[in-house]
Amino acid sequence: MVDKRSCSFCGNDIEPGTGKLYIKKDGTKLNFCSNKCQKNMIGLKRVNRNVRWTTHFEKQPGPTPPNEAKAAKKASKKKAAAPKPEA
Repeated sequence: MVDKRSCSFCGNDIEPGTGKLYIKKDGTKLNFCSNKCQKNMIGLKRVNRNVRWTTHFEKQPGPTPPNEAKAAKKASKKKAAAPKPEA
């Protein structure tokens, strides 16, 4: 049975017989699905949490865009202004 491998950078599954295996000097094994992933991790030293096209991407918390803030205020006003049914 063939082991399932996933890319060390983007997290995608790697089919048997494809991809690259990179072994660091300390003995750590890194699997890559493409040259793009290898260059981003080793050559450019990027962190996979900060690259949008990876499955490990985490959206950084920050200020909400003005359009979303306005939409949230309008929704809360509509809920407060809705008439209550009388029994």
